[in-house]
Amino acid sequence: MLPISSLSQKALADIQFILSDFDDTLTFNGGLLSTTLKALEELNAVGVKVIPVTGGCAGWSDMMARTLPVSGVISEGGSIFIEKKTNGRTQYHFCVPEHEIRAFQKATLETVQRALGEGSTLKLASDQEFRISDVAIDFAQDVVPPAHKEKTQLLDRLKHSGLNAKVSSIHINITHPEADKWRMSKRVLTDFYCLVESDFSNYVLAVGDAPNDQALFERFSKSVGVANIVRYEKELITPPRYVTQFEGGHGFAELSKLIVAAKSA
Repeated sequence: MLPISSLSQKALADIQFILSDFDDTLTFNGGLLSTTLKALEELNAVGVKVIPVTGGCAGWSDMMARTLPVSGVISEGGSIFIEKKTNGRTQYHFCVPEHEIRAFQKATLETVQRALGEGSTLKLASDQEFRISDVAIDFAQDVVPPAHKEKTQLLDRLKHSGLNAKVSSIHINITHPEADKWRMSKRVLTDFYCLVESDFSNYVLAVGDAPNDQALFERFSKSVGVANIVRYEKELITPPRYVTQFEGGHGFAELSKLIVAAKSA
């Protein structure tokens, strides 16, 4: 991974869209920094559309779409796009028909609850009730200390059973087979912003911090990991091409300054 200072001024100035993970990418130690909020505002002011791409729940993502200077949110691991309308409203777009995604979640939740059993260190994420499409298992958000060994064992079992399970910095997320950060990102960029895929390398930058961001790292040539990505370096089949000096929201703000400066030059 190269330092983000390796990105040329032209490459930075050409960026029109940022697809960014949320937890531990826009946040730092679980909170949204004032410097990160300022970075989002400055990017918006120079015409860069930021779209969080998160495994976070739809309820939380709806709040992000309504209150933050972003252009919508891809939520629950690519299951849903929450479109931000100009009148302040939101509209939900699903990777498959809504009734199918809800039926999948109901069946998966029953499977996961059996898999966890009594006495498990792992537990359903505290925001599970606010999810529409997926099931999230907490191993490092409210579980203290983080249960990394148990997480790895359960993840292997879930994948072996054929479930679409991926790991973030805090959760195991089990999503519909059609749900994917890359697929929904592509759909949003092409259907809502009229880009063609050949435009992506020039105009789109993806930024993240964990293995579940690999689908974006693989597909976008301008891919950036905030510094905390290095803790997962051995787990990454496709690492980001560039890395920030600072972690989490500090790293995002570092990246934002370079983009805004290049566009203002």
